[in-house]
Amino acid sequence: MGRWERPDENSVAALKHGMEFADGVEFDLRVDGDGELVIYHDEFVPGKGKLKERCIEQMSTSELGRLGIATMGDLLENREFTELWQAGGKTVDIEFKIPHPKNGIGTDGYLRNAMGLLEQKLEPLDLPDRSTIVSSFSPRIGPVANSVGFGIPVTRLMPRIRSWGRYWRVKRTVAMPHFARTSVRSIAKTVRRDGMESMGMAVEYLSGWTRWINPGPPVGLDGKGLERLQEIRQGMGLFVWPAPLEKEDALLRAGVSIVTDHMDPQVVERPDGSPRWPRPASQPLDEEWLASFRQASSNELAELMIEASESLPSWSELEPGNRASIVKEQGIRMRWRGTEERWARDAEEGLPWGSPRILGHRGAGKTHSI
Repeated sequence: MGRWERPDENSVAALKHGMEFADGVEFDLRVDGDGELVIYHDEFVPGKGKLKERCIEQMSTSELGRLGIATMGDLLENREFTELWQAGGKTVDIEFKIPHPKNGIGTDGYLRNAMGLLEQKLEPLDLPDRSTIVSSFSPRIGPVANSVGFGIPVTRLMPRIRSWGRYWRVKRTVAMPHFARTSVRSIAKTVRRDGMESMGMAVEYLSGWTRWINPGPPVGLDGKGLERLQEIRQGMGLFVWPAPLEKEDALLRAGVSIVTDHMDPQVVERPDGSPRWPRPASQPLDEEWLASFRQASSNELAELMIEASESLPSWSELEPGNRASIVKEQGIRMRWRGTEERWARDAEEGLPWGSPRILGHRGAGKTHSI
């Protein structure tokens, strides 16, 4: 095999790769000047000239297309992507980006419009339950979704990253006070109040010295910190970013879904030498395959994983009893609310939000910006 080349972030090729290689993808949506949903992260396109004229919300679909920026319609025309989405077990996390203040566009109206457009685009797909979640750094995501009866689950991302600032270091500096005064417990309380079933947050809330900055006893990925985290979550979904490869196993064992930039299919081991299976949710390993991975040499592992990907059933292909067994083990270990019987019933309606997933950040990982 030759060296893998990462497709451009948020491109159809990147999103197709992420959907095939991992448990799903995360990508960014904006509404352009023609009222089309376009897949783009930054507030404005690179170049010279006035900033406002380069803002996505002021540019036409054709202008953006000439710059290689795809629309949601372009993505939905890709049958390989949509068929995986429709089959069940894959998850698509769509982040609504908020316009730069120079646009003078109100947040609530913008979100209402984006929600309506997205529902129109997705309605013909008849997607399975828990296959899609919409997220945003805006604190208005929950209230607006509730006010319009938005039919797709939403969550608010923490800490709040503002929709202005040309450089990531500026945005990070502005976000630090919000990070310092929020805790995982307070985030869970906020999202539950708004009727959300999942949380989205920076990994710094869970790992490293930064978790000691937040108010109250810290949560973590092991020991007492992990016990606190599970007591707070009680089965809620938890999506974090970025996901360092060396922390990936601990995050997944804690039941945390990760949005990762590590999407190279040739990376089959983590830094500690443990095998890296990229589809723990959509194509779960059984004990026999897990043991085979652990016993294989580094040279054997890549071929063994190809064989597993061709042999293992997907989540939707599993027998109901096998799905029930997986969620019961997770529910007991991670202290979900409810009973084992309820968890088994929920699993037949879609992969529970509390089950850990690996999602490709912007499809196949970021290629610019942050």
